[in-house]
Amino acid sequence: MPRGRRARHASQQQVYSQNLSEERQNIIRANARLRQRVSTRRSLASYNRLAFQYDPTANYNDDENLDIGPMTTICRYCNALKFKRETAGLCCASGKVKLDPLLTPPQPLKSLFDGSDPDSSHFLQHILEYNNCFRMTSFGANIIREGGFMPTCKIQGQIYHLHGSMVPTPDEPHQFLQIYFISSMVDQLNVRCNILGTQQLKRRIIEQLQAFFHANNAVVNMFKTALERMPSDTHKFVIRADCTPTGEHVRRFNAPTVNDVAAIIVGDTTKSRDIVVQRRSNIMHRVNETHRLYDALQYPIIYWQGQDGYDITLKMVDPITGTIFTH
Repeated sequence: MPRGRRARHASQQQVYSQNLSEERQNIIRANARLRQRVSTRRSLASYNRLAFQYDPTANYNDDENLDIGPMTTICRYCNALKFKRETAGLCCASGKVKLDPLLTPPQPLKSLFDGSDPDSSHFLQHILEYNNCFRMTSFGANIIREGGFMPTCKIQGQIYHLHGSMVPTPDEPHQFLQIYFISSMVDQLNVRCNILGTQQLKRRIIEQLQAFFHANNAVVNMFKTALERMPSDTHKFVIRADCTPTGEHVRRFNAPTVNDVAAIIVGDTTKSRDIVVQRRSNIMHRVNETHRLYDALQYPIIYWQGQDGYDITLKMVDPITGTIFTH
């Protein structure tokens, strides 16, 4: 074959091979994308009920389908921090639900929160344990514990809060709400410092918080007043589930008093959602999760005033006009 024809043939072969190579690469890339889509569908399907089949040996940190990212989205109505893909309006129904803001607490709680107290870091690290020293209700659930290399704790069904009587039965220790009624503040402090799980807490902080709640928590003082007025163990102290006075702003907070939100009664004239506390009893009662004091009784460090939390009588409002919806 002449040299010129051979050169042209070689050039044509090179172009053909190059075109074939590019076409092949395009096919390979298209097949790869297809496999990736199929693999993604399969992997997403495999996540169904994955929490019930958790594998402690698997590394889930690098799975982009499980990474929901940081809470960098801020609701323009209530300023709640949200994840990027959270449903719009999930926090406050796009401004239709308005809750009273949590007020800045006075000292010493303020300095423990804002970092100006030398023990602030310690307090925030153990805030749940400190809260448990002062909660007025117990936390209950059907808990399933599993051992192994990485022990797990599962909660089956619904969690619930229980309350007891104001005064323990003979030979029974003071617990939860009952601790507030120990006459000696030193004895109160000793009981709180000996609660299970408080060994790493500081006595000074517990003592300060104890004095703080007796001075500032309206629910604590309401119970103390009720106990002084209860003539016998057969009487009951009833805290109404709904107490907003007619004509008042639906979220205006009034420090509770025995006269306007509760009553001391004999017999059974209560509603199903009311909290009914006996003076002395060994029976625990469940707090209805729609009761306005459900959170305040369990989390006094957050609801330090004893103010109302969620209430099913809370009305939605127009986020622009502030008009209360009637339906």
